[in-house]
Amino acid sequence: MKIKKSIFILMVIVLITILGTVLYKGEKYNLIIIASFALSCLPFYFKYENSKPKIREVVVLATMIALTVVSRTFFMLTPSFKPVTAMVIICGIVFGPASGFMCGSLSATLSDFVFGIGPWTPFQMIAWGIIGYGAGIFSKNLFKNKFLLYGYSAICGLAFSMVMDLWSVLAFETSFNLTRYLAIVLTSLPTTLIYIVSNIIFMFLLSKTMFQILQRVKIKYGITEGKIE
Repeated sequence: MKIKKSIFILMVIVLITILGTVLYKGEKYNLIIIASFALSCLPFYFKYENSKPKIREVVVLATMIALTVVSRTFFMLTPSFKPVTAMVIICGIVFGPASGFMCGSLSATLSDFVFGIGPWTPFQMIAWGIIGYGAGIFSKNLFKNKFLLYGYSAICGLAFSMVMDLWSVLAFETSFNLTRYLAIVLTSLPTTLIYIVSNIIFMFLLSKTMFQILQRVKIKYGITEGKIE
């Protein structure tokens, strides 16, 4: 039932994208993509809900989301240099893929109440959400190998930048323009580099301490989701 629900939602998303593209013939392609990105979060939310988390697990996740939001706000004056990605990765590794996605997507939404909510928000939600989900999938390897952890952090910096560059194209065009996208990717390389470097720096500074603290929290409250050995 859980799988059928997620498959149904994904099919609806694909159908909306195809029908919207055909009906509007590219005139509102950007709005269709934005809606598709927003709807893409639903299967992950259902996955977390279907896992039937205990109240204490929800409280711990809410605390992680709050810390992530605060960390982004604290570094408001340093554009692109923020610990959000590192926090989301750590959450995914310790608490599992579903919690990692929830932390990433909800942190993007809530922190945008400070930074400004707009059509770019779904792109941030899906980007940080997938980053957290991926961290949960590869948690054992990332937890044991620091080089893989830093490498994953760097790749996430590049991936996040490229997803947001997609939004930048749609902000200027009514349809996706590959030439403009590649141009934006090239011109945003300095920003992308900041993403990559900041992710590695914050992961270096936070990972050891946060892993220790969060592992103690898991043991204390008997949280088994995302168990790493």
